[in-house]
Parts: sequence; structure tokens; C-alpha cells
Amino acid sequence: MPEGDTIRRLADRVSARFVGETCRRSTMRDPRMVGADFEGARLLEADAIGKNLLLRFSNEVTLHSHLRMHGTWQLGRRAQVPEWKRRVELRMESGWMTAIDVPILGTVATRDEGDVVGHLGPDLCGPVPPDVSVLTESLRHDPSAPLGTAILDQRRIAGFGNLYAVEVAFIAGVSPFRRIDEIERLDQLVAAGTALIRTNARRGPQNTTGRQLTTSHHWIYGRARRPCPWCSTTLSGAGEDETPWGRVTTWCPSCQPAEGPTGADPARIRRALALHPARRDPAMDHVATPDPG
Repeated sequence: MPEGDTIRRLADRVSARFVGETCRRSTMRDPRMVGADFEGARLLEADAIGKNLLLRFSNEVTLHSHLRMHGTWQLGRRAQVPEWKRRVELRMESGWMTAIDVPILGTVATRDEGDVVGHLGPDLCGPVPPDVSVLTESLRHDPSAPLGTAILDQRRIAGFGNLYAVEVAFIAGVSPFRRIDEIERLDQLVAAGTALIRTNARRGPQNTTGRQLTTSHHWIYGRARRPCPWCSTTLSGAGEDETPWGRVTTWCPSCQPAEGPTGADPARIRRALALHPARRDPAMDHVATPDPG
């Protein structure tokens, strides 16, 4: 799923393969890209901001894309899918970059990139680790918003998608329906999510459990109506039209109660991430270590 970690890994792959190379052929099949031409331009940098991929060329033009749910960039050999799916094809010196079914494409003068990404909140997966305190305050912008709404609002924090909205809430033991101003120790929930997504951006699959680390293994995402992996209660689920944030979700009604006092549980967070490399991320310094006594 193309969330912030996925796009950061994509930018890194593009950088490793094509930065410094000149575009030999530039083919645009998207009406929004009419007139765009990168032939003869050198790729200077591939960057990711939130879920946005930015390809910066020597002609001072940036190719901007957002994959949404199903778009992909294929790197290497020329794509063999039908032409109408290949919305952008760039023939570089050592291979092809092909945008397949990418729903959001455009060009912008590199100096004006703020026009397409300037509205975003702090970037979770950028080269400089974000300040957990700053992220937490940004998430509190609308105190009455449910956690699920706030964590998916890219204007507050750029990079989390629905997978992390489900998994981080479960790891912290907080219902995604709870209002932001009800959640005690919100910074510890934010720290756990930051550690997870940054670790996954560095190492590979969107793994949230620490088990089967070479796979995208999750605690509860997509597992509604199955037993909770912690307490065996049947997991609850809601469809896109049943949540204020318009996305499907899953939660445990026992581990993530809808009523009563609530707050991120540091002992639960550390237990949930005990096998995951994210436990060593600096963001986890914000998660209190349980008293052994």
C-alpha cells in the first residue's frame, strides 16, 4: 500500500538507479501532461514528501506524482502493460521509468514545489527525523476530531495512511473513534507510529508486528471478525461509509474501548514492538519504559 514509507523507498530506488542520468525519450499519455517534455534533461534528484513523489530534472521542472491506492512506478525494463495504462514513460540511459495507472500527475517549476506539497504537515519519512513533540501538537490541531480522522489528515502529519491508522491505534490500545482531546499520552502513540513507519521506510515491507519481517505482517489490519491476537475478542470492523474519516477500519472492542478513560499504553506499545526493529528507533525514547516493579 503506497503510504509514506512506500514512497520514500520508491524515491530511494529511483535515486540509486537513475539520478545523474539523462532522459533520452519522454512520452506522455495523460491529458494533464500535454506539452511536458524531459528529453535531454538530467535527473538531479528523486524525493518523497508524505505520499508525494518528486522527480527533479536539470530543466528546473519537477515531475510530481501521487499513487493513491493503485498507481505504480515501474523501474528498469520497459513496461508491457497496455499503452493507455502507461501514462508517463521516461527512457533513461540505463532503463525505463514508467508511471502505470498513476491517478495524480503533473509538472511544476522546481522553485514552486510548494504549490503542490506546501500544505502538508511534517514529513514522517524525510531524511531528518521529525520531532515527536511537534507531530503531537500538529495532531491536536482539531481536538474534537476522532483519532482516525486526525492521523489520516496529511495537513497535520504527512505520511500515515489507513494501514498505520489501524495498526498504530491497536498497538497503543486506543480506539480510532476516540477524540484527540480524550487521549492521554498521545505523544507516545505518535512516537510508536513514527518509529514504525520510519523503520519500514528504511528496511522494506510494511511490517507492524516484528514477526515474519520479510513480509507485510500486521496485527489486525484487514482482519475484522477474526479473534484479536491479544485477547481473542472478535475484532470489529466498519466500512468507508461508517467512519467519519471515510476509510475501512478494524479495532478490538476490548483492547480499544470506546468509553471510559483512555490513553496510549506504553507497556503495551513496548510489548507490541518487542520483536520489531522499530523498538530501536530514536522516536521510541518518547515511550515510557515500564517499571519492572
